[in-house]
Amino acid sequence: MFKRELSDKILAHFDSHEVIFLLGTRQTGKTTLSHLLAEQSHYPENRIWYFDFEDKQYRDQFNNISVSILKQILRLEGIDENQPSLIIFDEIQLLDDPSNLLKLLHDHFAKLKIIATGSSSLQIKSKFSDSLAGRKRIYQVEPLSFNEFLLFRGEERLRKLRQMQKKGELDQQAQAAMISPFHQQFTGLLEEYLIYGGYPEVVLTPDHKEKIIKLDSIISSYIQKDIRDIANIENLSAYNQLLEYLAINAGAQFKQTSAQQLIGIATATLNKYLNLLQETFIVEELRPFFSNKNKEISKTRKIFFKDTGVNNLLLKNFNPLNLRRDAGALYETYVFNALSRNKEVNSSLYFYRTQSKSEIDFIRVKNAEYSLYEVKSGKNQKIPRAMIEFVKKYADTLAIKQQFVINQSSYLEKNGVKFLPAYLF
Repeated sequence: MFKRELSDKILAHFDSHEVIFLLGTRQTGKTTLSHLLAEQSHYPENRIWYFDFEDKQYRDQFNNISVSILKQILRLEGIDENQPSLIIFDEIQLLDDPSNLLKLLHDHFAKLKIIATGSSSLQIKSKFSDSLAGRKRIYQVEPLSFNEFLLFRGEERLRKLRQMQKKGELDQQAQAAMISPFHQQFTGLLEEYLIYGGYPEVVLTPDHKEKIIKLDSIISSYIQKDIRDIANIENLSAYNQLLEYLAINAGAQFKQTSAQQLIGIATATLNKYLNLLQETFIVEELRPFFSNKNKEISKTRKIFFKDTGVNNLLLKNFNPLNLRRDAGALYETYVFNALSRNKEVNSSLYFYRTQSKSEIDFIRVKNAEYSLYEVKSGKNQKIPRAMIEFVKKYADTLAIKQQFVINQSSYLEKNGVKFLPAYLF
């Protein structure tokens, strides 16, 4: 099992009595991560129990319980409630009343630590009451980051170079000298990551045709289990058409009226589908930045897939980047997911576009400080006009901390703007 970047964040709070929730789409590695956390924890092997609620027998066993029944179940399973133990519940949303189970365990069994995984926040929201407020800590398990991708592929030197660069352990001259010999290797691996995405099983599959088959299996399972069974969508054809529409227009501003007309669905239905896609962790939306409502567009949004492999599967396009018109959109999706994955509670992410079509791909606001990000799929050494205009416009009113141009290979700094190859971001 490979260590996930999320592991350290979770283990840092492992001694608290809060229930740990691992949420994410199927096949992102939630189950593996739960076992990895158990392995890295202080609980001995004979004090760790695992229950998979896709097994009907376990579902029947843990449904409709009370404290007295729960004590009997624990005794039956060999769990001593008076000894520190770790219990893992996989796909807990499949229970009739998972909220009740977790509340009883939390409130009446102080020695037990609980990890619960779930594949649909929509189903969890419908089944979980406010009674768990203050009793749980939620972590979203996403497809592998590029850094994790390198770890899974055994590229430890490249991963270490990225870490050294991010920590500022190399000066500008040393960075160029150290990174240049690995440029082609970095570029090739990033291209594979952009084309096939970061689902762990896909990453670990060496054959490209098998990668596509596994991606198709993941999406088919998602539609069959999370959509048809959970959301009870009758017009599955329209839902699939929306998925394709979003893939074709990834990175572009979402035009709701156009989507409705093309697919042939009502506003309420479209909004329901979009909400479902977000609640099942397939896409995420990006809102626009605005300070002057009269000049900047505030009603549009962008929608990105959480995994570029899924995006490409829906397009049925796994061609190399140099043969694709949407290479820029894949780069932009990659940067968006990197920024979103590392977004903290005190930060927000936007895109910027004025009525004159001046645009900056991403603006991150953290503690009232602004960082600007423009994404280019080619070799770029020119400071974008939109970035210059934004700085000029808001220099006296906003604290602009950093400016980046994320591109294919340029690595330099010019007039306060950092040009960074995407594989280092």
